[in-house]
Amino acid sequence: MAQTDKRAVLAEGLAAGDDDTALQARLVAAGVSAAAAKYEVDRLGKDPMAAMLRRQVARMAKQDWLLANQERLAREAEGGFALDTLVAPDPEHFYRHHYEANRPAKLTGLIDHWPARSRWSLDHFANAAGDAVVEAQVGRERDPDYELAKDEHRRLVRFVELVDWLRKDQASNDIYLTAYNSGTNAAALGVLWDDMAPIALLDETRSRDGFFWLGPRGTLTPWHHDLTNNLLVQVVGRKRVRMAPPWAFARMRNSRHCFSDWGNEALPAGNGDSAVPPVLETVIAPGEAIFLPVGWWHQVEALDLSASMSFTSFRRPNAHVEDYRSWGAL
Repeated sequence: MAQTDKRAVLAEGLAAGDDDTALQARLVAAGVSAAAAKYEVDRLGKDPMAAMLRRQVARMAKQDWLLANQERLAREAEGGFALDTLVAPDPEHFYRHHYEANRPAKLTGLIDHWPARSRWSLDHFANAAGDAVVEAQVGRERDPDYELAKDEHRRLVRFVELVDWLRKDQASNDIYLTAYNSGTNAAALGVLWDDMAPIALLDETRSRDGFFWLGPRGTLTPWHHDLTNNLLVQVVGRKRVRMAPPWAFARMRNSRHCFSDWGNEALPAGNGDSAVPPVLETVIAPGEAIFLPVGWWHQVEALDLSASMSFTSFRRPNAHVEDYRSWGAL
C-alpha cells in the first residue's frame, strides 16, 4: 500500500476517535502488515498534526455531549418534545420563551387584520399586478439540487402568465416564486404590500418588509436550516411544515452548506431514533404562521395553491450569518 493510502486510513481513524490499538487494526484491515501498522501508529505519537486532530475530536465529542443534554432536557420538558401553539401571542412572552429560547411555535391571530386575508386570490393578483415582470424559480423538477443551484433556475416571466398557469391547479414543484427572488419581486409586486399591515411581533418601523412566496400545490422546499430567525405566514392555501432541532445535527446528514442529505424525504413525526432525527410536524392554514428559529432544520410542502409571506424583521438584530464560516468547507 502506498504511503499516501496509509495516511488516508490513519486520518480516517483519527477523525473517528480511534485509539492506537484501533488505528493498528484499521491499518491491518486495509492490508498493511501488523509490523508496518505498529510502526505507522508509533510515528503518530510524534506528529503534532495528529495530536491536534485528536484534540479536535475530543472537543467535538464534548459538543456532542452538550447537544445530547439539550435533547434530554427537551424530552423531559412538560408535554415532552412538542410544538407549542400561541394564540395572538403577547410579544414579551414570545420573545422570552421562543425567540430567545430558540424554540419554534405555531402562531395564530397575527394577520387577522390584513386586507390580504380577503383580497388575495388569483384574480386579485392578475388585476393588481398582472403586467408586472417577476422572477421565479423554474425547471426545478429536472434538477435534484434545485435549492443549492437557485441561480441557475432564475427566470423572468409575466406575472399574469404565471397566474394563468396556476389556475390549472396542477400539482407541481417545477415553478415557484420564492424569497430568493424577492430582490426583483418586491418592487414588481409592491402593490401587494398595500394588502398587508404591521404584525405586532415584528419591528413596526419596517412596514414594507417581507418576502413573497407563490406556487402550486406540490412545491417542496427540502430539508435545510436558515441563517436567520424566520416567521412564515400563510395567507392562501395550506403548507405542511416538518422541523428537526439543531441538537439532532448528527442525524440530519449535513454534508453541504445548510442543506440536509435527507432532501425531500418525508421524515415521520415523532421522537426519531439513533439514525433518524426527531421531527415536529404541523400544517399552517390561511391566517396561521410558524416561527422557525435559526438553526432549526425544516422542510415545507404546499398542500394547496399557496401564497405566503416570510419575515426576518424581528425586534432583535437577527444577524447570524456574519460569523458563519463553514460555507465552502461543508
